[in-house]
Formats: sequence, structure tokens, C-alpha cells
Amino acid sequence: MKFKCTLLLALTLVSAAPAKDIIDYETKQGEHEQEGTAGKAVEGEYSWVSPDGTEYYVKYVADHLGYRVVESDVVHKAVQKASQG
Repeated sequence: MKFKCTLLLALTLVSAAPAKDIIDYETKQGEHEQEGTAGKAVEGEYSWVSPDGTEYYVKYVADHLGYRVVESDVVHKAVQKASQG
């Protein structure tokens, strides 16, 4: 009985603690950071470098309203490259 109560308490504490760093990694091509509570609401950003050396970034929110880009330079830089070439 003591074991079951201890286990139940431990599981309750773990499930009640919000996950702050859900994703945080870096690679040669870019990085991705995300904070929030998985399954509820997260915000984050990711970036990458294209083969031609251009760096892009996207900042987003994902919550009960869905996934939304709140800031990005991808479209702006793509239009600039298209007009140059």
C-alpha cells in the first residue's frame, strides 16, 4: 500500500510539472528551440542555412488555435533572391 501511494504521488508530481524545454538542439544546418507545455501551448523558433549560404529563421506559436508563424524572413529573402536572378 505504501508503494502504491508513493508511486501515485510521484506520477502526480511528474505530470503536474510543466515541461519548459521541449526541444533545444543545434546542427550544422541550423537550430531549433521550443518552450511550453507539450499538448497545450508551445512557442519556438528554428533556423537553417540553405546550400547557397543564406540563413533563414521562423518563430512560431502552437496552441489550441493551431500552428502559427509569428515572424519569419523566409518569404522576404526568397522574393529578394527571385528579383535578383
